[in-house]
Amino acid sequence: MSIQVNCPVCAKNYKVKEEAAGKKLRCKECGETVAIPTLESIQDEDYAENDFSSLLDDAVELEAKSKTIRRPVRRKPMVKAEKYDGDEDGPVTRKKENNYVEDLKATFLMLLDPSNLFIFMLLWLGMGLCFSLLPFAGTLGFIGLIIIRGWYSHYRFCVIYEAAAGEKHLPELSPEEGFFIPMVKWIFTWFLVHFPAYAYVGVIFFLNPEIIADAGLYLFGMETIGDNLPAFHLSMFMFLYCMGVFFWPILALCVAVGGVESVLRLDLMVLTIFKSMPAYFFTATGMFFVAGLQLGLTFANIEWGIMGLFLMRGVMIYVELVALRMIGLYYHHFKNQFAWSWG
Repeated sequence: MSIQVNCPVCAKNYKVKEEAAGKKLRCKECGETVAIPTLESIQDEDYAENDFSSLLDDAVELEAKSKTIRRPVRRKPMVKAEKYDGDEDGPVTRKKENNYVEDLKATFLMLLDPSNLFIFMLLWLGMGLCFSLLPFAGTLGFIGLIIIRGWYSHYRFCVIYEAAAGEKHLPELSPEEGFFIPMVKWIFTWFLVHFPAYAYVGVIFFLNPEIIADAGLYLFGMETIGDNLPAFHLSMFMFLYCMGVFFWPILALCVAVGGVESVLRLDLMVLTIFKSMPAYFFTATGMFFVAGLQLGLTFANIEWGIMGLFLMRGVMIYVELVALRMIGLYYHHFKNQFAWSWG
């Protein structure tokens, strides 16, 4: 049996016989004196090492036999993760808007929406009752009609404006809004577009004083004009009247979105119509339908009665709301073809 000894200075390894146990040797590398351990100390170290190894083996065995006890962990309630839709105006995540045809379909079927139906019913009941009963209420009824017409004029402009902004629903009814200025604006738009037609009729009537004497206050009524104008002059009046109806959508859009001052730019309005001719023709068709329905009811010799007038008022309100929304949608989908920008 040999004993392994290490020099504590240069770490040189030496193997000596067990007979040299307890003696000393000199390191050949550094000259340091190295003590050779005795046999008893070597046996004690081996026993301690073996004892530690046995303890380690016992610990591993006990660990393998033991049962794992899991400590209870409180879990927080799960929250459903929401999908990140990206930036609102990002080119990738921007929601696809309805096209012009889809918005038109939604406009014609707007009464299928509960909120639109509720607003329409309020308009129908309120306007129908007021225009059926207030004419019989004397002076107070006349004042009430002016206020209601003014408020409804404001609501008409709101319908155009909301549709131009891309809204899918009818505007809410706001009774606190003004009535005089909106009514003046509404009358002003129709006065501008129909001024050439009625100016032409005025000249014809001025040259024929007997017509003025017979008609009196109803000089410019549709029935008076139809009964007293010759065929040529009547056709000229109808042509100018239809031209006014044709130009009214762009004029109403200017007042509702761009402000009253924008109606002075007739050149821009005409240029806009030419740049978006198909869409504008379709939009003007809606107003022609409204005007034709009004004229048809005016010339129809039918005794409607209060209930009949009430029902026809509902039809007129629906048709007019559709036509007004068509004007707003025309701007919403084709504003890039307009000759000016309102933002």
